Amino acid sequence: MLGDSDAEAEERARAIRRAQVSPATAIAFLEQVWNRDLSAYDVDGPLPEVEPDLDGGPITRGRVRHVRDVEPLVRGWRERAEAERLSIRDLVIEVSTRGGFVGTPEHIAAEVDRYVQAGATDGFVVVPHTNPYGLDEFVDRVIPLLQERGVYRQSYDPDATLRQTLGLDAA
Repeated sequence: MLGDSDAEAEERARAIRRAQVSPATAIAFLEQVWNRDLSAYDVDGPLPEVEPDLDGGPITRGRVRHVRDVEPLVRGWRERAEAERLSIRDLVIEVSTRGGFVGTPEHIAAEVDRYVQAGATDGFVVVPHTNPYGLDEFVDRVIPLLQERGVYRQSYDPDATLRQTLGLDAA
């Protein structure tokens, strides 16, 4: 997520995450762990005081239910929610958000470069959160900085095959 300042980028990222996690989504996410109907809870309120149903058959399916020991997870979430004063929705946003680059174009270019120089990546997925303009903003503001650093090509051999362009051996 780009911004003219780190604060602006953080605020934009917060707004996008909030838009991506609707009240119904937040409750459904929690229900996967609690294994209970939590639809009566206020998504902007505290976590449910009721304990997860550990004995009943699963009421939902999803990645969170793959957690074998739910009690420590719930305990940790409750501690975090209390310490950070997080509502149900805020907690779900915090625990379900994947890492990403947030900051000024210069900061993001520096982070991408750092990963490339460390050999810690073989590529990135650019997710244009604010379609259709998010990708354009990244291309216009970050790619030139990466090109200046020498970590993003400026041209392609028009006669190269895709395999050659990707640096792969001929089939």
